[in-house]
Amino acid sequence: MELIILIIFFFSAAMAAGSILLLSRLLEEHPAPYIRSLFYMYIFISAFGFYGIWGQFIIVTFAGDRLEPDLFSTVSVVSLLLGLPFLVFGWMMLLRFASEAAGITMKSLFTLIFLLVNFGVIVALGLVIRDMEMSDALPYFKYYYAVAAVLFSVSAGLLLLQGSSASPGRNDRTNIAVVIVAGAISQAAVLLLIPHSVWMALVFVFLLFAEITLLPLYLTYKTDITSSFSPDQLNLPLDIEEFFIKHDISPREAEIIEEICRGLSNQEIADKLFITLQTVKDHSSRIYMKTNVRNRMQLMALVRALEVRG
Repeated sequence: MELIILIIFFFSAAMAAGSILLLSRLLEEHPAPYIRSLFYMYIFISAFGFYGIWGQFIIVTFAGDRLEPDLFSTVSVVSLLLGLPFLVFGWMMLLRFASEAAGITMKSLFTLIFLLVNFGVIVALGLVIRDMEMSDALPYFKYYYAVAAVLFSVSAGLLLLQGSSASPGRNDRTNIAVVIVAGAISQAAVLLLIPHSVWMALVFVFLLFAEITLLPLYLTYKTDITSSFSPDQLNLPLDIEEFFIKHDISPREAEIIEEICRGLSNQEIADKLFITLQTVKDHSSRIYMKTNVRNRMQLMALVRALEVRG
């Protein structure tokens, strides 16, 4: 059992680190508000996962035999309660991500009301379970998470489906909504249907990290988010060939640069050159590395500077 726990812990850490890297790269290339909100959502949910869930394993492992049963129970309950604010902020950023991805403006008043209501619920939960043993208090945590997670995930899904944003498009927003709702339902099912045990906690924390990892993976490898960032068309300068030679740009990469300067999105470039969207993204990443830029805006500024110098 200890080996399985260790494997899932490292798997969770790997998913967290990999997703943060993916989202950081997306933010550099496409600083869209919804990507920033997704990044913060991931930070808060990951903090809850490591502090609230894995923290319980750490308490059991290192302090379970050293503390009196009453004190051990109190420490466990307090640890879970202190992890809930991370969860609330994570859900708030989930709703903000969904609204921004769908092109819907979220009012500041909604954010204030959301935080006040949820922190009020946490305070009320703390008052209800303050004198309970961990075994008696745990069902309250499980029902709270199950109900709130499904409610906010379904709300996020509906926001994504109702929007009219062109990037991400309707199909991508539908797929993202399915991932969010299916993840919340599966986590709630684990909490409510599987008897409390180490296995329940391990399955739950795995699903928690798996769901939020799927979102940056999908946005990175399956979604074309350049359409809303495509600048105006730029005429290529006469000495562009020298630019290609200087930066060791391959013929295919040169084609990609030319189409970027014409204002085409990644998907439009893929369709025109009869290659996959992922191939365009891979070529673009190599181009950015070779030219020491972070995104297509900076690349076009670099090309435009050639014309000025010429």
